Amino acid sequence: MTTASVPGSKKKDRAQPSLPSMRFGRLLTILGAPIFLLGAWGAVQGARTWQWPRADAIVIDSDLKRYEGEIRRVGNREYDRDHWYSFAVHYRYEVGSIEYVAGGVEPYDFGMQNSAGAQKMNDRHPVGSTARIAYDPANPRVAYLEPGPSSFSLALVGIGAVIGLAGLWVRSLARRGIGHMEGEEAAS
Repeated sequence: MTTASVPGSKKKDRAQPSLPSMRFGRLLTILGAPIFLLGAWGAVQGARTWQWPRADAIVIDSDLKRYEGEIRRVGNREYDRDHWYSFAVHYRYEVGSIEYVAGGVEPYDFGMQNSAGAQKMNDRHPVGSTARIAYDPANPRVAYLEPGPSSFSLALVGIGAVIGLAGLWVRSLARRGIGHMEGEEAAS
């Protein structure tokens, strides 16, 4: 008999930490950290573009592409086609007396775009419209139509934070002996 189970003992019974749950929590934290860090790096780099100088630009071409995926089926009938949008643009602007053509939309978007955001950008920037772009003062060839953190880098921050915090929460529960995984008792 342990001292924790003796009546009148000052020590309280404490559940044993769940090692498989601790490992699972650590795995979630490890998986969430690089996602969060990559998104945070992209968001910080994107935020730096808010400080860049601005120039007036004329949109010389603008294209919204619709991509379609497989048809989703429910039972024996067709349900819906999966689709998403991508926005591409080129604009002309002047810095000093030199004319540049660029096509950057959002900084540090890692080649990804928000489909709904692409549709809105297409509506805001038709061919022939003017826009106030931000350009890199060290290299005016680098410019962005919408400076600031990209929607994708912010999504990575959110996804990484949720996964990482879920891992820390699972570990805290497991340390208290809460949340034994199925089959854990048989393995012990």
